[in-house]
Parts: sequence; structure tokens; C-alpha cells
Amino acid sequence: MLSHLPALALGAVALTMASAEAISESSESIEETVIVTANRVEESWLSSAATVDSVGTERQLPGFRFDSAELLAGLPGVQADSRSNFAQDTRISLRGFGARSAFGVRGINMRVDAIPLTMPDGQSQTSSFALDTFDRVEVMRGPLATLYGNAAGGTILFNTAKPRENSISVLTAAGDARQRRYRLRGEWVGEQAAARVQASQFSTDGFRDHSSAERNQFTGQWFYQSTGGIEAVARVDISRDPETLDPQGLTYEQWQEDATQVHPVARLFDPRKSIEHRQASLSLRQDTDWGQWQWAGWTGERDIKQFLSFPGDGENANGAVIDLQRDFWGSNARLGKRWGDWEWAVGAEFGQMRDRRKGFVNDMGTQGELKRNELGEVTNRDLYTSLNWSPEGPWRLQAGVRHNDIRFAVTDYFIQGSNPDDSGELRYREPSFGLGASYGIAESRLFASVGEGFETPTLTEMAYRNEGTGLNGELEPARNRQLEVGWRRETGVLQASVAVFGVDSDKELVVDTSDGGRTTYRNGARTERRGLEWSLDWVLGSDLSWRWGGTWLEAEYAAGPYKGNSLPGVADENFYSQLDWAPLGAALSVDLAAQYRSEVATGDENIEWAPASLVWDLAVESQHDWAGSLLSLWAKVDNLFDKKYVGAVIVNQSRGRTLEPAPGRQFNVGASLEYAW
Repeated sequence: MLSHLPALALGAVALTMASAEAISESSESIEETVIVTANRVEESWLSSAATVDSVGTERQLPGFRFDSAELLAGLPGVQADSRSNFAQDTRISLRGFGARSAFGVRGINMRVDAIPLTMPDGQSQTSSFALDTFDRVEVMRGPLATLYGNAAGGTILFNTAKPRENSISVLTAAGDARQRRYRLRGEWVGEQAAARVQASQFSTDGFRDHSSAERNQFTGQWFYQSTGGIEAVARVDISRDPETLDPQGLTYEQWQEDATQVHPVARLFDPRKSIEHRQASLSLRQDTDWGQWQWAGWTGERDIKQFLSFPGDGENANGAVIDLQRDFWGSNARLGKRWGDWEWAVGAEFGQMRDRRKGFVNDMGTQGELKRNELGEVTNRDLYTSLNWSPEGPWRLQAGVRHNDIRFAVTDYFIQGSNPDDSGELRYREPSFGLGASYGIAESRLFASVGEGFETPTLTEMAYRNEGTGLNGELEPARNRQLEVGWRRETGVLQASVAVFGVDSDKELVVDTSDGGRTTYRNGARTERRGLEWSLDWVLGSDLSWRWGGTWLEAEYAAGPYKGNSLPGVADENFYSQLDWAPLGAALSVDLAAQYRSEVATGDENIEWAPASLVWDLAVESQHDWAGSLLSLWAKVDNLFDKKYVGAVIVNQSRGRTLEPAPGRQFNVGASLEYAW
């Protein structure tokens, strides 16, 4: 596989560097130096020793902002597969980390305004937040991401900007499959404080049968800066999905016959999900002459009721109606001290989650007999330290180490007959470290890093055994060793980067079986990943710009019965290109984007593959002053050429229902009106 990778790597490097040299003096400058924060400090994108890319959300094509894949388009290293199944989150992987996920996000540390979105056990959901409250997304890959602790195969940071003026706005959008979105937003700015409140609703019938969804969200934010320089940010998020229907995956034959159909089990057992999520957070920070301190605290609740597509009525079965009530809370603190060119920081992070989980028989779509009743708890207590050297010269160095202490405990309250006490406790103490350096040459910089990280199974992944009941205590943390080298360049009209990386993992967590929404996991053999990433953001003129990014990735089992096979769920090739043309400035802009994804294995055996796809999207945007307000209009055609393709795969689905179809051509429009004073 990918025997052409070395040649392609050299070609991509040569093309990117040649383009950078050719255009660095040929176009108009439009953007100031890009600042990134993924290393927990503000630094220029060019000087960072980490592989980190960021994009303003206004650079992405317009849309409903219901799917996190909309915000991640074009970022190298990212494979964001939209399931078009609103009962499940977008399937996100970074350099292959997270590819095993049957729902939600795994193997990736996610944060919202520096507040962890990832639970202590390593699982995340992106559907809990209104995605159009974010103004910038940063994605950090590679060895230095391991300093974020458990399940940090990479890090995604969703950042919010402080309001700039008093305003009130309304938005409405509509599209095929009876998609509808409504939003009301208000912003206030004072001398030392600012606030933002937003309420929105999204609904759709779904392009497939049995796939309707509704989501209601509220976001409140408060920003304050004291005369002493202390910055405070408070945030409240509420999300409610009253009933989201799950059409289930299709076999290859069913997908070929009719991609809009629903599997018969969906009609028999009526699989569906309802979610309520409530979360509040507060963060404080201050920059002083001697350094910087930060503190954050958060708390929340998440209630889930899910009907799976089987009865779950066996003697020792766990049921097929999930009733989950989750409480979570935590805090972190960081203290940084500067001595000339050096900065030393120490930090601590604590988090806890409590899952009250019950399981009932699914009696043809109604809740039946109780089959499971337990309390699951996960606690992490982590300490970390980092050292940065930033002299006036060309060198930059960064090093860090983290000690992670994670405890899992399950208390079983369903003990009767042949169903034994499945209570249990596990504890993992795992280190992680990262070391990186960069060297500047004019407007370019070389960088390299090494590191080691780990990933524990999540509490949900421990919840089921392939055979028997109770906590799957046989699962062990996967450990990974990473190495990368790269080059980047930044001028007034250009940002370009290339990175070559390798990842070796032991005891990789992989899907064992997946059937009807119930997934079991196991530790796989050793895996290897070798890859190349690149990105190019080029201002071709005052009214024309081009974004180009891609990833070549060879991810294989390196031992065991599947040696030489590709990791399921991972595409070897992901390419993205977006051309933006604004002949009349804000009054008219046209955006054309293309996304290519190579074929994807659906299981460890590599017998079935989701076909490769090339999908085009076209959008037109326009802004006008109207009656003292700003009127913004957009129209978009998704899947311009009506390509039939697979949006995502369900890894190792035991009954062959492994494909989640993507919709054909869809037309969407939107309008917003903002009044500012």
C-alpha cells in the first residue's frame, strides 16, 4: 500500500516550497501573523515546535453549523466523516487516532475555550455545543499533543471571540430533507465586561427513512477584565435533542440498491435517542511581569435514553434500552514563570464523571424488563510540567512530561439468579512526554518532535464483553510512540506547511464486534502509521484565495493475525481544496470546494471497503447594508454533481450493516439580519 508515498512526499514538499517562493512577493498582503494557543501559551504559528493548524470559521463554507465536519474541513491530518445520522456524532480521527469510534469521539482531546470537552475516560461529544458560537478552530497533532494526557492522539480546540459591539441578530436557514434552523443572538459590550446569549433550533426529516432529528440549544457567555488584568470567562451551554431517530447502517448491497432506505430492524425495534446536556464553566487568567497563571472549573449533566436495534432479553444480556444519567465536574490550574528566554510551567488537572446506567429489554420499540443497573465512576488526577526556550535567535525548544492517574470503578446493583456481581475497579498510572524543537530560516522554519502517549478504554467501551456480562477488565491502555519532522513558511500572502510523521502503537484499542448499536472492544496487536500532511493557504489577489490541504496515511497492523492489513475506518488519502472568489468584496463571493477520500476498510479482515469519493460543494455569499442593519445571505449546493458515496463506516459491524450513506445533491439557503449600535 502507498508504495508511491516517498515520491508523493517529495513532490508535495517541492510543490509547496516552490509555490511559497514563487508567490511570497507576488500578491497583496491581507493577514497579520497567526497566533495559536494549542501549546497552552500564545505563540506565532510559524515559531511553534508543534504541528498545529488553525482556521477561522468564517473561512469555511456557509451551512447549518450542525455538523462539526463543517468546521474541520481542509485541516491536514483530520478525517471528519459525516454520518448523516443525527443519532450519532460526526466520526473524527486524527492521523488514525479515533478511527475505532462507533459513536462520539475517541482518542482525541477536545476543548472549548480551554475547558475540556473530553471526559476523564477519553470520550467526547461535539453535539453538546452550538457550533456557530466558535470563531476559530485549532488542531494539534503529533508528539507534543500527548502532553494533554489520556486519549490525546491529537487535540482540537474550539475558540470563542469576545463580543466587539452591542448587537442583536436573527438567522434562518432551510434546505432539502426539510432542514430548518433558527437562531436569535444578542451581544453587549461594556467598559470592562461583555456578554453574549444565543438560542437556536435545528430540525430535519432526514434524507433517509427513520432519520428525523431536532436539536434545541442555548449558550450564555460572560467576559470580564479587571483593572488588575485578571480575565474571566463564564459559559453556560444547554442542549436538548427530544427524539432523534436512528436509521442504522446498510449492507453494501442495500446501499447500492437504495441509499435512502432504512434497515428492517429499524422498523422492528424503533432505534432512537434522546439527549439533554447542561454544562457550566468559569476560567480565570492573568499575565504579569513575572509570568502567567490560569485556573478553570466546570460542571455538567448529561442524560441519554437510547433504544438499540435488538431485544437484549437473553439470560445474562444487558438489555437494549440504555438509560444513562451522567454527572461530571473538574478543574485545572497552571502557573508559568519566565526567566529571560525561559518559561517554566507546572499544572494539575482533576476530573470526575459518574454514570448511572440502567439497561432494559427493547420490546419492539417499548421499554421492557430491567436487565442492568450499575454506577460507573472515572476519576483522573494528573500533574504536568513544561519548559520552553525562546531566545532572540533562530532556535525554539519545548519539553514536557505528564503523570496521569486514572481510576475506573463499577458498582453493580443488578445481582440476581445467574447474573453475578459484576462490580470491579481498575487503576492506570501512565506517563506521557513530548520534546520538540524548531529552527528559523528567514520566513521559514524547520521543526521536529518526539513523544510518547497512551489511551485507556472508555467507560462505555468497558461496559460490554463479547461473551458474558460486566466490566471488561481485560482491556489495557494502548501506548504510542511518535516522531515527526516538518517545514513551514509564512509571509503576508501565504501560509504553507509540510510534515512527515510516524506512529507506533502497542495494544491498540480496536472494535471486536458491533451489532445494533452495541459495540465490544479488544486490544489489538501492534500497529504502525506512516504519513505525510501538507497545507497551503494562498492569497492569489485582492479578490481570490485558495486553500489546499491533504494527508497521505499508511495505517497497518504490524503483527498478529491481521498483519499487513489496513486499520479499518482510516482512509489512506484525504485531500481538500477550496477556491474563494470575491469580485465585489463582501457584496458577492463564490466558494468552490472539493473533498477527496480514498477507499476505507470496514473491518479488520479488509474484505469490504467503502468506495473512494470525490465530492464538490458550491456556495454563494452576499452582505449588504439594509435599513441600518447588516443583511447576510447565502446559498449552497452540497454534493454538486450528485455523487453517490458513503459518508462514514461502522467498524467491524458483525452483521455487515457497516455503511452509513451520504445524501445526494442538496440545496440550502440562509439569511441573517444584524443590528449593531
